Amino acid sequence: MCILYLCALRISEALRLKKSQFRVEEEKQRVRVIGILLSKRKEYSRVKYREAWLPLASGSLMTTRQRMTKIVTDYLNRLDEDERLFPFGRSRAWQIVHSMSREFWPHLFRALGENFLYDAWDHDMLAVSDYVKVHPRTLEKYIRRSYEKYRPV
Repeated sequence: MCILYLCALRISEALRLKKSQFRVEEEKQRVRVIGILLSKRKEYSRVKYREAWLPLASGSLMTTRQRMTKIVTDYLNRLDEDERLFPFGRSRAWQIVHSMSREFWPHLFRALGENFLYDAWDHDMLAVSDYVKVHPRTLEKYIRRSYEKYRPV
């Protein structure tokens, strides 16, 4: 769930990640995730990959996102260099996220990540759409939406 939120990923994109794609950049206080293979490329047909950045802790007080990054880096330390992060398929990942998050839909974490970026980047829809590689019209369906739409009916 941390990866889905921090990187604003779809489950299928997160499942393809390997430890070797994560680069700790201490001087920039971030973890860079390279070569994220995009699942849906309709609007960005020429773009196959994107990057993401996770914030590292810089002192004794950590933000929620920095705590989540710590969870991710602690998990990465347990893996071999070229090992996949998650050794299971999409339906199992969906079940895990769905049960761990008290029945929220997994796409909620991507939408929340996009909302965070939208707020952090002064409500710049174009910057967020370029970062997550989604057309702005598609993205506006998820920005500033209520979590209730992701609950089971």
